[in-house]
Amino acid sequence: MKSKVTLINIISSLTLQVVTVISGFIIPKIILTNFGSSVNGLVSSLNQFLSYITLIEGGITGVVLANLYKPLVDHDDKKISAVLVTAKKFFNKIGYLFIAYSMGVAVVYPILSKEGFSWPFVASLTVVLSLNLLIQYLFSLSFRVLLQADKKLYVISFTQIVITVCNIVCAFLSVKIYPSIHLLKLLTGLLYIIQPLVYGYFVKKHYSIDWNTEPDDSLLKERWNGFAINCAAFIHNSTDITILTIFTGLTTVSIYGVYTLVTNGLNGLFAAVFRAIAPTVGQAYAKGDEHELNKKLDLFEFITFISVYLCFTLSGLLITPFVQLYTNGITDADYIQPLFGVLIVMAEGLYLIKEPHLDLSYSANKFKELAVPAFVEAGINILVSITFVHKFGLIGVAIGTIAGMTYRMAYQVYFTTKIVKNRKQWIFYKKLLAFSFVTVIGVAICHFVPLTEITVWNWVLHAFIYALIFGVLYLILSLLLFKKEIRYLKEYVLK
Repeated sequence: MKSKVTLINIISSLTLQVVTVISGFIIPKIILTNFGSSVNGLVSSLNQFLSYITLIEGGITGVVLANLYKPLVDHDDKKISAVLVTAKKFFNKIGYLFIAYSMGVAVVYPILSKEGFSWPFVASLTVVLSLNLLIQYLFSLSFRVLLQADKKLYVISFTQIVITVCNIVCAFLSVKIYPSIHLLKLLTGLLYIIQPLVYGYFVKKHYSIDWNTEPDDSLLKERWNGFAINCAAFIHNSTDITILTIFTGLTTVSIYGVYTLVTNGLNGLFAAVFRAIAPTVGQAYAKGDEHELNKKLDLFEFITFISVYLCFTLSGLLITPFVQLYTNGITDADYIQPLFGVLIVMAEGLYLIKEPHLDLSYSANKFKELAVPAFVEAGINILVSITFVHKFGLIGVAIGTIAGMTYRMAYQVYFTTKIVKNRKQWIFYKKLLAFSFVTVIGVAICHFVPLTEITVWNWVLHAFIYALIFGVLYLILSLLLFKKEIRYLKEYVLK
């Protein structure tokens, strides 16, 4: 039964990511077509500024999850209630603070904006966009962490799938009936009321929670261990849009947003897969079996390299033609930015290939040790981006992201040698160099099959051809240099 639940969780999570990716392409297209690049950039920028409130959370969700595992196993309803009451109290405080913060953004952002939108237009749109987060903090998150801790991720995923599909339908209908960005975002924001209704019903039916239990405020002290990690991840996701908003304009933000639809979609899919694989490394570390841990790390590294290099190399080759098709007919901005497309794909690829080493650090509870490098990564990203954005614009922020990701990747590989004493860094760098070398060969071959005429059929055909070229090259490379990892993978699948 446990394996069935895990399988359902993986399937539902992957399905959600696919639906989210589809929605992520459709809704911005609706906004671009009906309201233009400036409004699309404004929505992206406002969402980014509103998301800053998540910094205050400071890693509390991870702490709550960690404190729920044992009482759930022990069926300790009293302890579960105490943890949830504490979480609800904290999330409600963030919700009330978010109301004040969103009002502040609504007042200040229109004054600082240089795009010519009226103050009432921007202020009211800010309030509408804040609904999503407000509903989650005040009504959903305490239920959500309980379901996640108790391996009921499928409840969360299927609920979000319904909301996301309804989002798409509402977006289509709203622009047909009354084309207003405020109405579109109001309807899609109100749909999040479904979350607390479904979660609350499920929790009430399957758990005995006493919401009058005294909160355990001592739990909140632990959240600072994860704050730096949370902060660095937030900066990674938000630095580019913030800097582009301040130093360029909303049209540039819109261009950035369209390109990152692809990388964000890939990141979401990889995150779903990594969540399923990571526990195997964590369990090996918990057992203290160094041989098994090295074996699992080798396998996790190999899977990460071959999948990330395949998907992100194809994306680097095809992202600009895709954007050209996606923005066909939209003439208020220059969306053809091939160098930026390659660089932003490279940056996100670097972000992902360190994942096995980062997950190992989390499994070993090394949050404190990762605090300084997390902030260094964020600092490099910000400083380099600000330095180059004036001269290079979009390319400047991509360079900043690459610089930060390169440092963090190198540090995580080094830090693994502190956790696994006999683990050598060259194991990782051998894969990095080998896959990079073969990728250069593959790109050279693909230049003999150029995508010149940009049509949907040609794009799909070239995607298939390029995938075949790189698939064959990576297979040959794996058979020549990574026989051990292939054997591990075969053993794991058959097991």
